Amino acid sequence: MVAGNVANTRFAFQTAQGTPAATSVYGVQLSGGGLVIGEGTNAYFEETSANQMRSDVYAVERHGGGNPEIYARVKGAAGLLLGVLGADAVTGAGDPYSHEITHAASLPWITWWSHLGGLDFEEVSDTKISQLVISGESGQPLRLAATVMGIRPRHQTAEETTVALETGDAPVFYDGDGALQLEGAAVASIGSFTCTINRNITQVMGDGLTPIDLAEGLYTVEWQIGKLWASDDLRKRILYAAADPSDDTDVVSTVLQLGGTGIDFKFTQATTPERSIQLQSPIVTVDPYRVDPNTDGSPLREDLTLMTLDDGTNEPLTVTVLNDMDDLQP
Repeated sequence: MVAGNVANTRFAFQTAQGTPAATSVYGVQLSGGGLVIGEGTNAYFEETSANQMRSDVYAVERHGGGNPEIYARVKGAAGLLLGVLGADAVTGAGDPYSHEITHAASLPWITWWSHLGGLDFEEVSDTKISQLVISGESGQPLRLAATVMGIRPRHQTAEETTVALETGDAPVFYDGDGALQLEGAAVASIGSFTCTINRNITQVMGDGLTPIDLAEGLYTVEWQIGKLWASDDLRKRILYAAADPSDDTDVVSTVLQLGGTGIDFKFTQATTPERSIQLQSPIVTVDPYRVDPNTDGSPLREDLTLMTLDDGTNEPLTVTVLNDMDDLQP
């Protein structure tokens, strides 16, 4: 019998496609999701015969990939965020270093190592992070779930252990107490959120069994925010362009954009030295939504769907992480 919780994954940034990293820089334990392992598809030879069943099969393709989910510890989180966004501006002369992670047109290549049950060890090189979902809810640690797409899986005979597995410094939702802001004002009734960063990567096949490249597509950032429904002002602004519309006001065709600083969420896990993650998205639109009654008298909540836009002036999404690393790509 093999225990299912004996698993971890490590990763490091590559200097270029085709040049796997030699050793790991980040080591994370999994809070969910799958390991980064070899995958692929097979297909039948479809041809005439006297049989009622297909008689031969071939390999269509082989690739690496997976969906590892981790707690948002500030080293591993920073590494995943850099992997899906692409640019890091670091400041600070010592611990803590501040990493301002923003969008870049080209994403870095990453090598991953997986370990499962003391039986399976694999390396997947030439990977990129296609999607990263950052989420939190009341009473729970923050989580990051990555969608990793890769080119070359390879068997290893032992676990890659160069870097120790990260522990500690994991923000919990209440580490955002008083620092979850919409339109520049703290909103204490926010009880959950997800921020989905998607680079929409597709595999590019060529003349080999494995992909020859990974193509980055449209960059999108979508938010889901759940909060108590204490006022109908926001819904009225969406539908009628005013928090207090007059009688017989018709719905409007304009799309509401949040004012002030848009979305600004900060989670501070420690202060000496600081360990924190801050997400800022200044240009955000809000979809129309409904608030339904219930039969048990529980407090009404509103679930908001918001989209980040690029206005050509403001950075669409900036994630600032404070940790003890002077370089996220050593």
